[in-house]
Amino acid sequence: MYKPTFSPIPHPHSAKAKGHSLPDCFILLTWNLHKVDFSHYINRPIDKLINIEPPHLLSLQEAAIQFQQPKFFNLPFVMAPNIQKHNKHFGVLTASSHHCTGQNQCLTRSRELGFATHKTALITQHNLANGQTLTHVNIHAINFMPHIFFKKELSLLWHQLSQYTGPMIISGDFNTWNKTRMKTLLQATSQLQLQLVAFPDHSAIKTMLHQPLDHIFYRGLRLINSEALSIPLISDHNPLIAKFQQIPN
Repeated sequence: MYKPTFSPIPHPHSAKAKGHSLPDCFILLTWNLHKVDFSHYINRPIDKLINIEPPHLLSLQEAAIQFQQPKFFNLPFVMAPNIQKHNKHFGVLTASSHHCTGQNQCLTRSRELGFATHKTALITQHNLANGQTLTHVNIHAINFMPHIFFKKELSLLWHQLSQYTGPMIISGDFNTWNKTRMKTLLQATSQLQLQLVAFPDHSAIKTMLHQPLDHIFYRGLRLINSEALSIPLISDHNPLIAKFQQIPN
């Protein structure tokens, strides 16, 4: 039901990215937009919308776009939809101020109850100024299913990720609404030698049953700072921001 027939959806003007590689220090923002249609914000950069330093990498879940929408926060993007309804697509979207390559969508094999929809993850690769390649994974994990399916889908995704070496960031909405899911996620991320970004004030992070749903994991980078913002009225989730520095070879 609603399974997308075209994926991933690339930005038609990706050559307009600012440069070939991310700067030495770069900012990642991850945010579940809860199916908010941001088409009316097309010409309003995200840094002006929520008053932040301009991010270099956006990791968005439940984004909504028109087919081949020409702009999204004035940044080139790639979208991996998990729902297609008429001429609209909903899914995870990765936008970058700098050139990105190597897109690969990982649609879950399992379907969620209710609407029987898939969930999805999107793998992109980004050149770094130090000559390495950053692998970024934008994920919206499966929900409303027994834990065995959550664990199975993570295992399938991790099998793909095991082939990638070097710096990596995995960010998004992991739907870790109980301790069992969180334990499984931490065990999986440790296999890839990923660290969890901690936030000085985590009160703004979306929770369910007192468990945080949104996370950022990383490896091969130095974490400079992190922040969870409280942005009411746009989504039922809040954006998470992390600033990273590349590690010289």
